[in-house]
Amino acid sequence: MAITILQNPYKYTPSKNNIIWSVSSDATNIVYFKVVVYEAVSNSIISNLKIYPSPDNQTGAYINLSLILRSYAKWEFKPIHVPTSELVDNFEKNLFAYKIVITEKLSSSGNIIDGTSYTSDTCYVFNGKLDPITFKTYNQNKYLVQSGRVVNFLTSKPDNVRVNDSSFESLHFLHNDSAEVITGKYEFYDKNNNLLYTHYEAIDQGDERILYRINCSLKHLKIAVTNVNFSNVAYYDVAMVDYSQNPLTINRRFIIESLPCHLEPVNLFFVNQFGVFETLQLFNPISTLSTTKQAVQNNPYKLNIEGRIADYDDKLFNIIDEILTVSPEQQIKLSTGILNDGMLKWLSNLLTSEQIVMQVLPDLYVPVLLSDTSYEISNQKYQTEPNVKQFTFSLSDGFTPDFIFVNASNTLPAVVNTDGDFYTRNI
Repeated sequence: MAITILQNPYKYTPSKNNIIWSVSSDATNIVYFKVVVYEAVSNSIISNLKIYPSPDNQTGAYINLSLILRSYAKWEFKPIHVPTSELVDNFEKNLFAYKIVITEKLSSSGNIIDGTSYTSDTCYVFNGKLDPITFKTYNQNKYLVQSGRVVNFLTSKPDNVRVNDSSFESLHFLHNDSAEVITGKYEFYDKNNNLLYTHYEAIDQGDERILYRINCSLKHLKIAVTNVNFSNVAYYDVAMVDYSQNPLTINRRFIIESLPCHLEPVNLFFVNQFGVFETLQLFNPISTLSTTKQAVQNNPYKLNIEGRIADYDDKLFNIIDEILTVSPEQQIKLSTGILNDGMLKWLSNLLTSEQIVMQVLPDLYVPVLLSDTSYEISNQKYQTEPNVKQFTFSLSDGFTPDFIFVNASNTLPAVVNTDGDFYTRNI
């Protein structure tokens, strides 16, 4: 007797797409297959299942583990801090390691007995959901950094990204071989396409993480890379390379553009289809505050200071409608810059993102909800006006217009004291 795996997912698979295991047995007395799903690190059982053969496939069965595994891979937010020693950091919560054991359950003399078993290697799911067309041609070798291949970063953002001193940019990638030497390569060019300087940012050897982020923010590079005069830099390229300088990822270009003075920027982060946070800069916040109040109606007549029944006391009428609670709701409208066709299509991912975060202080971020439910995509050649979009975001209770407006642009009054979660600013 033997078990044959007819179909299995890639070792690295998005958790919210199909994760199908198809199995077949050469035993004619197969009743069902027992499938046990384990968390690979602790070896604890997370699911115990039975899958039965179907009438048209009496010795085989299949199971889709997506609904079981998707809750274990989470998105993880880490602020892009000013670098102290390196521009690369890693993530753990975005991936979940699992393995499965499949056992034949056979009919024998009126009893059900165990047959042969199959134990899978360790597999991983990451917190992602690709559209059906993209997932149909999904191959982990397009995204997993490994020798002899040039792969993609975990983004669908178009190349030639415009950056400025207040924007954030980063690139995520998968890499599972801690023994392989890989390095982030930054190349800085002037406006005449002359290479000014090359900076290498190594990943610590022996680091067994899988998901990494390399910082591409202009303001952080100005601090971390001290051997280049940024006043002469027009653009820079970023890629991962191996020990011999062979490219491991596609090259990404960032074009430096100063921010016009009429634009007030607000930085956002949103989870993309690969389960990692993309960066986005929007402009010119318009704030709206609405409130919901709960009140109780009181008797207008009470004893005044003279001991008489009256509807006023000491020049003040008695309070009839007493407010018990006030629940404010903050909404902020933000606009994009002029979008080319690629950026217009990419930005539609904002509507399907499972989490959006807004920066309100240099090192403080607020979760927000996107109020918009539709997004029109039309190429610029069909438009008589430049493509500019406006989005409305809702904040949780307690955030007031003053707090958001003062801090929206990141050109803030100096923080003179920090006490826990409270910030004291210069007047």
